[in-house]
Amino acid sequence: LLTFFISSLCYGSLPIHPVAKSFLMPGSGERDLGYYESSKLFMQFEILLFTACYSAFKASDLIEEKYISYAAKHAGATIPIDERYWTDIGNYNSNNDFDSEHLRMRDSKEGQWSEHPWNWQLDYIKRKKFENMRIKSDKYFLVGKFLVGGVVMNHIVSSINTLYIIR
Repeated sequence: LLTFFISSLCYGSLPIHPVAKSFLMPGSGERDLGYYESSKLFMQFEILLFTACYSAFKASDLIEEKYISYAAKHAGATIPIDERYWTDIGNYNSNNDFDSEHLRMRDSKEGQWSEHPWNWQLDYIKRKKFENMRIKSDKYFLVGKFLVGGVVMNHIVSSINTLYIIR
């Protein structure tokens, strides 16, 4: 349905202003006005940005699955609802260490993970490997969010370019 809508915008005879067309599908307004090179450029950027964005989010998901299974195998971690759990697993050897630290800080977080215990059994190397995988997944996710911003910017710049061509 989305492909049909976009193709009808690009190739159909809908009476849409070229600036609006460029905002919805970068490059389509430029193509309507006969500027095929800039149209091709904006469309290629759109494809590149979408592909990179999808790849970054997919890589983040794959690494997340990997670090969750790694933590389950080496620390006995389970899958809770809260994302903060994975950060805490990387920072503490066990949920008992987590509880001890938060008892000292008196912040009422002790016992937070009592239903989802973990224990790295003082294996610092495995815990650090897990932490590095988690951070890598977060970085890919952040890159994906920046690329979404790039997609939005491509739409805006294409619209401005079309407006410039018209004027």
